[in-house]
Amino acid sequence: MNDLHQARQVLFELAEKYGKADIKNEAQTRFHIIDSILEDCFNWRDEIEVEKYESTNGFTDYELGKPRILVVEAKREGIPFDIPAGLSKQLTIPIQSLFEASSALKEAIEQVQAYCARRGVPLALVTNGHQYVAFLASRTDGVDVLDGDALVFTSLDHMHHHFTQAWNCLSKAGIEENRLFRLLTTGDKRLPNKLSSQLVDYPRIRYPSEVQASLKQLSELFIQDVMDNPELESNFYKDCYCESGALNKYALLSKNVLEARYAAIFSASEDQPSVQPVKSKKGSNFSPDIVAEALSRRPIVLIGDVGVGKTSFVKNLRHNSAHEEFSKAIYVYIDLGANASLNTEINSFILDQIEHQLLRQYEVDTYDNSFIHGVYDSEIRRFAKGLWGSYKDSNPEKYQEKLIEELANLVENKSNHMKRSIEHIAKGRKKQVIICIDNADQRDFDIQQEAFIISQELAKEWKATVFLSVRPQTFYKSKRSGALTAYPHKIFTISPPRVDQVVEKRLRFAAKLARGEHAIDLPSVRSENLALFLEALVRSLQNNRDLNEFLTNITGGNIRAVIEFVTGFIGSPNVEAQKIIDIMEKEGDYRIPVHEFSKQALLGDYSHYSPDTSISMNVLDISNADPNEHFLVPVIISYLDTKGGHLDKDGFCRTETLIEECQNAGFTTNQVEFALRRATNKKLIETSLRVTFEEDEDSNLIGDMPDSFRVTTIGAYHIKRWLGEFAYLDAMLFDTPIMDELSRNALIVDLSCLKIASRYARTVIFREYLRNCWRAYSSAPSYFDLEEAFSMGDDSFQRVHKAIKKYEMDEKK
Repeated sequence: MNDLHQARQVLFELAEKYGKADIKNEAQTRFHIIDSILEDCFNWRDEIEVEKYESTNGFTDYELGKPRILVVEAKREGIPFDIPAGLSKQLTIPIQSLFEASSALKEAIEQVQAYCARRGVPLALVTNGHQYVAFLASRTDGVDVLDGDALVFTSLDHMHHHFTQAWNCLSKAGIEENRLFRLLTTGDKRLPNKLSSQLVDYPRIRYPSEVQASLKQLSELFIQDVMDNPELESNFYKDCYCESGALNKYALLSKNVLEARYAAIFSASEDQPSVQPVKSKKGSNFSPDIVAEALSRRPIVLIGDVGVGKTSFVKNLRHNSAHEEFSKAIYVYIDLGANASLNTEINSFILDQIEHQLLRQYEVDTYDNSFIHGVYDSEIRRFAKGLWGSYKDSNPEKYQEKLIEELANLVENKSNHMKRSIEHIAKGRKKQVIICIDNADQRDFDIQQEAFIISQELAKEWKATVFLSVRPQTFYKSKRSGALTAYPHKIFTISPPRVDQVVEKRLRFAAKLARGEHAIDLPSVRSENLALFLEALVRSLQNNRDLNEFLTNITGGNIRAVIEFVTGFIGSPNVEAQKIIDIMEKEGDYRIPVHEFSKQALLGDYSHYSPDTSISMNVLDISNADPNEHFLVPVIISYLDTKGGHLDKDGFCRTETLIEECQNAGFTTNQVEFALRRATNKKLIETSLRVTFEEDEDSNLIGDMPDSFRVTTIGAYHIKRWLGEFAYLDAMLFDTPIMDELSRNALIVDLSCLKIASRYARTVIFREYLRNCWRAYSSAPSYFDLEEAFSMGDDSFQRVHKAIKKYEMDEKK
């Protein structure tokens, strides 16, 4: 790599040798001059593609950057460009002035601009070896490309004389710092404000009625908090546990992607453990694999995404599938989540938990005098034979004093004392030791690292069977950072159970508790209203494909998320709970329509959609004044959801392939990376290593782009089901910049009105605006069709229109 001084010297030598133009053909011009300029003067050596051909886009001479950011069109030396007088001090001139002066240059600029537009490449350079014209070839600032300015160097000598400007704008380093873009952008067209800016107190929370507030509180008690009630825990897991890993018939992704849930969490170039799904069917004991891993004195690592049921798996082992082993063991369960959130000394917390659970569950006081004597019996006998042993008979008081000091020193080392205590109990009661360290992944990375190290010590030195539950990315990062120096030969993955089965079992269990019908319940709390609402939910779920499909896909298999969503739905101010309860009391049956659940997912407890509070994503939002960008996220999701050679066997697409495809669809790298980051953080897509992106002080998502991406069920549902629905478009119109002024003015009318007729009128306008943008989008790929998405949602618009007509007729009566 040459620095500025070295690069200037290379250019000087080229100017000396080729300064006087000799007529050469294009190939000779490129070989003698342009290759050296790009490689040695501007440092593009390792990021040049030549003679790049695409069937729909034709040939390009040079494509620079990975992903490509600059296209170079090379003409032979014998075609001079007539550059008019009037270059500015910054060496720029309007492109239209260049067109007036030179038909050859006009033809070359139009040719390379067409290449760039079809490839989503923002920068272009036209040269005949001696003259260089650079311009913005694909703009998202609302300015027509051909109405912009160009940076011009009239000869090699001219470039050498102004080499600092050339270096700043055309070198690899300069392009990466957006120097050319900043030079040629005279005034960005700003995005219009979103319609939400016109609303008062946005986002405005809706406050629940007394009935809704009561239902919310009770549903949290009976559906969520019940899992933490030790008196109910055994019954809960017997009635509610669902086996993990069952492929869900309602999932919108292909079977092979569902089966490869934990694929690509390790780099192919690194040593990695064997990864296999853990099995624990009802009535079975520990599997041979788990037993073998425990006997090898390594922790049993259970890997699973957030909310898939890692905690439930271990607790079900204890209460059901491995009940016999656990009943014959000394079992210690350590929750590093909420129970330890205020404790940063994890080692001390774990030792304290072991001490307290031995006392509470096994009535063993590890600091009881007689117990201490039993634990350190061998040390006491050795002490009696030592220096102070002669005092045992002659001066028993002195002997006991020194013995107590000795034992105090041993007990003071709490880690060793707990270890010795566990060994003593296990040996005396002839029981194995099982320790579960759960929810380490809810803590920061340093604490997760410490949890790994402690679990290894417990397995190796304490000879305990240790379960450690973590997320995939946590294990991967810990392994790479060195914490897992002796990482397991095997790790066991946990996939989520079927959402519909989990929800139905939980709701039935909660309904029994609400009526006091369970053998062990909460005697002071009863709620027939909640029981009726829960029954309505169960009836709604039964044989309702649309609702089960919604719950399965919009939560991505996160059981914790779906339970939180259902609980939130029960007490939501956007749900007419009293109406549902009244109908259940009178008729004994009510089916809640899917759009009610959809509204809750979109709005939560608010009157309007807000990206900060909603579990959904606005896939129509844009970052530049480019109407085509409304369709960028749908294009990305659809491409990742389309079978083909761009996907590996686990459904992942290489990032460079994905970005190039989006460039072919007319989007710039910056647009694509912005969309990828947003979609990742909203879980519409996932990265190979399951990383997300952090937000900087300016609310920009930052972080290195990963190797590959694949679609999730959440992303598939957004595009295949939600995008054309009335409820979705009704919510998103407030959060989407409207580029057409007529449409924007029409939408502002009566904007604050929440009556269904006004909402319908606005949403129809918004849908038509998007349809017009789509029709003007000439580079649309074949695998996504907005009209098809809208067609899927036509029924929802018809239902709303029918409801409005019915309401109007009832008003007239």
